[in-house]
Amino acid sequence: MPLEGPKYRIFQPLFEVDGLDDQLLSPADEFITAFSKRVSWVSTMVSNPPEAAHDDYARSMYLEMIKSFVSARVFGGKEMSALPRLGPRNINLVPFDQARRDVGTDWTYLGDTMTGYTRLNNVCSSTNTCHSCCCLFTFFSLSCLYLPETGVWRGGSSIFARAVISAHGEARRRLSYVCDSFAGLPPGDRSLDLKDKNWDNTPYLEVASETVASSFKRYGLLDENVVFAKGFFNETMPHLSKHIEKLSVMRLDGDMYESTVDVLYHLYDKLSIGGYVIMDDWYGFPSKTACEDFFQVHGLSPEIINIDKVSAYWKKAEDVTIQYWRYQSNKFKIDDTQ
Repeated sequence: MPLEGPKYRIFQPLFEVDGLDDQLLSPADEFITAFSKRVSWVSTMVSNPPEAAHDDYARSMYLEMIKSFVSARVFGGKEMSALPRLGPRNINLVPFDQARRDVGTDWTYLGDTMTGYTRLNNVCSSTNTCHSCCCLFTFFSLSCLYLPETGVWRGGSSIFARAVISAHGEARRRLSYVCDSFAGLPPGDRSLDLKDKNWDNTPYLEVASETVASSFKRYGLLDENVVFAKGFFNETMPHLSKHIEKLSVMRLDGDMYESTVDVLYHLYDKLSIGGYVIMDDWYGFPSKTACEDFFQVHGLSPEIINIDKVSAYWKKAEDVTIQYWRYQSNKFKIDDTQ
């Protein structure tokens, strides 16, 4: 570490990014200890205190706080809803729409994620379910646990996933790989899907790695086990796959067909049986077509579970031998032959 080439860099921002913002929030363990004491004290003065153990209650409080910050709900009426639009023109703001934010169909103005509350809850439940397993969040070691996320924008979902890990005292055992170009989406010039065009050149979606690292630092969640993989996925995934043994959760937010096959063909065989794939962009996105083609050529039929109107996830139920020749030759359809 670091690993780098002409078009990619894999590094630990804690050690390699200068000028990060100051930490604003307490680390998870300090928050949970302090508010566990408060819950214990207040519970002596009420007749019907919550049944949950005080530490568990304080842990839930901490995660609700982080969730409200990354989604910008904490700012109330000062938050605005940005209307999603691809292209170089400036984004239009409208008054904050709580209903749209809950299901992630607007873009945040002040927050760190365009993932809605429903999807953040899914991140929490999937990570908790795999609490003793290996994870990837683009939410990846040897005997360590991996959580990779591919496509991170301002980093909010990765930050929240890291908060879940930290709240359970697992931060020293789990790596979080934060994978993004940190310069927007690719131009789609591999022509794998007609809908892959026009995702690039949208300044609102272009967030520098220094900005994302500063956000991790502000939340008190930047440590040596947070690793950034900078570059388009076709550049970073082949190198990451050489350093990962097992994953338990993969969260993909690449929107496009080509970004999705870049991840699936390099990492899906490393996902443990019983692990989860979370697709942030499912309904109406070319990433869904990429997954369906991947399923078809590999004889897979996972149960797809809706999260909201945009997203879905599935649980891996069987091992698969990746037909990597398809990736090498851009032949992803069932009718394509060697």
